[in-house]
Amino acid sequence: MSRPAIDRAFVMGVLKELVATNSVNPAVGKGPGELALSRLLLDRLGTIAPLDVRRLHVAEGRWNVVATLKGSGDGRSLMLNGHMDTVGVEGMTIKPFRPFVKRGLLHGRGACDMKGAIAAMIGAAKSLADSKLTLRGDVIFTFVVDEEHLSIGIEKLVEGYRADAAIVGEPTDMAIAIAHKGFVWIEIDIKGKAAHGSVPEKGVDAIAHAASVVSGINELQRKLRRRVHPLLGTPKIHSSTIEGGTHWSIVPDRCLLRLERRTIPGETSSSAMNEIQQVLHRVKRANHKFEGRTRKIFERPPLETSRTEPIVRELRQTVLEVTKTKARIVGVPYWTDGAILAKTDSTPTCLFGPGDIRVAHSPDEYVRVEDVLRAGEAYAGVARRFCA
Repeated sequence: MSRPAIDRAFVMGVLKELVATNSVNPAVGKGPGELALSRLLLDRLGTIAPLDVRRLHVAEGRWNVVATLKGSGDGRSLMLNGHMDTVGVEGMTIKPFRPFVKRGLLHGRGACDMKGAIAAMIGAAKSLADSKLTLRGDVIFTFVVDEEHLSIGIEKLVEGYRADAAIVGEPTDMAIAIAHKGFVWIEIDIKGKAAHGSVPEKGVDAIAHAASVVSGINELQRKLRRRVHPLLGTPKIHSSTIEGGTHWSIVPDRCLLRLERRTIPGETSSSAMNEIQQVLHRVKRANHKFEGRTRKIFERPPLETSRTEPIVRELRQTVLEVTKTKARIVGVPYWTDGAILAKTDSTPTCLFGPGDIRVAHSPDEYVRVEDVLRAGEAYAGVARRFCA
């Protein structure tokens, strides 16, 4: 199959416009959100015939954008997905919304995570439309809000859209990621008894009890090292925040400990919570005055897609044709919207995109221009293969 042509000037123009548009997530970086960027995407996608371009209301001032290249109706459909929001700009060493290219790298907030991939997907949409090739299946380009916070965009999207497979354009450095970890946020509310600091033996020190819990969490982490996923390594747990006490001279009657538990495929939030409860039981056996309760605050599932899935095989073959290099199959430690796509209707989902995750969210964020262009070729190429 011949490599699809990508309009390089068009893709670069779109990428610069995307990076120049402030779409900092309001919950993460106190930014304006994605409204301006969604309008820009509507405009740029609207110039590509015969795309069916729509916006989908998610929350006040926040809209997903969906563009569909309709097929003849009797083939497999493919979703290409990206998130429009970025993290904040505090501490950046460059002007975040003034993109510039130096030594083949385009710099600016969101260039890596993940406006490079969005520009590549729009370039792929133009390439497919310009080719006049009628595919049997639909190609659905979906750009969502709020991935950097609670993922309300992808949750809204899956209410009305699905596909036979999906590719999320997270920065994988042009590798194909088929697995990532999930997470659970957990609170432990530890009760004590207040007393005057001159007679601490009359009280129950909630912070001291929290220290016993943290010690138990450290022991749990050592046990978790025995579980090893071939692509993701071991589960992780860490203490995130701790709050307790009211005054120098008062024994603290309460301490609130927050934890994050990173899960691997095969683990559930229930199993993770049970492990924490066992830690509390052990602390209680050692000290009958201990009183603590656990609460699950938020959770997201891990992702695992078989490397034998057609979308994985065909994406790998496409990347080989585009880059002349065999794409690595990897797992990544961070969470993505891909897990929600995979969980809904069991959609086989993988991650593939330009950019190195180590520079995402960084003071000088950038993406390699040539990788953006090659990713565009790969997105167009795999759509032609998968939806033919």
